[in-house]
Amino acid sequence: MTILAFDEAQKLLQDYHLPETKTRIFTSCREAKRFAQCLGFPVVLKVYSPLVLHRTERGEVITSIDNQLAFDQAWQKLAPSLKGSAQAGLLVQKKEKGLELAAGMKRDPQFGPVIMFGLGGIFIEIFKDVSLRIAPFSQSTAWEMIKEIRAYPLLVGFRGRKPIEKKKLAGILVQLSRLSLDHPELKEIDFNPIMADGQRIKIVDVKFLIDEKS
Repeated sequence: MTILAFDEAQKLLQDYHLPETKTRIFTSCREAKRFAQCLGFPVVLKVYSPLVLHRTERGEVITSIDNQLAFDQAWQKLAPSLKGSAQAGLLVQKKEKGLELAAGMKRDPQFGPVIMFGLGGIFIEIFKDVSLRIAPFSQSTAWEMIKEIRAYPLLVGFRGRKPIEKKKLAGILVQLSRLSLDHPELKEIDFNPIMADGQRIKIVDVKFLIDEKS
């Protein structure tokens, strides 16, 4: 499978009102740095290529870039990864803070799109603390998914944390289920992490996977 092109992925997010953190793709360091300055440091720099599924493991993500010099150094480190694909570029986005969550979809041959929600980042693989539902479903079912995970106390303000806006979070899950039904060409969807900090909830990393034959 390959990753859906960046502009197509952005359009899907916009069409379904899914709140991704502001992200743009560049092949020019000068233009990218100008965008980073508009966003305000710190920013994150990531390799985008339809040929690369797991960029973190390949060292192709640099976080907490605090100034222009650090940005230039990060660009020089990642720029060689652009070779080999006409669609490759470097993504620039504002560094988000908060609790790392995740949502996704895998298309089951029998049941169709199965939606997942749970802790994000590296914790999704360590703790496997997730809930699952078959699409489509309502806001109330999305609420059930959120409450089912063992880490739910972290979402409601455990030990001084800001309570997460669960209505917005449930809305992301509902829209993800709708998107999955409307686009059968998508075999997997991965929103990881989703950064949740009180009222602010942003999808930071997005992958839409399609069959190469699609």
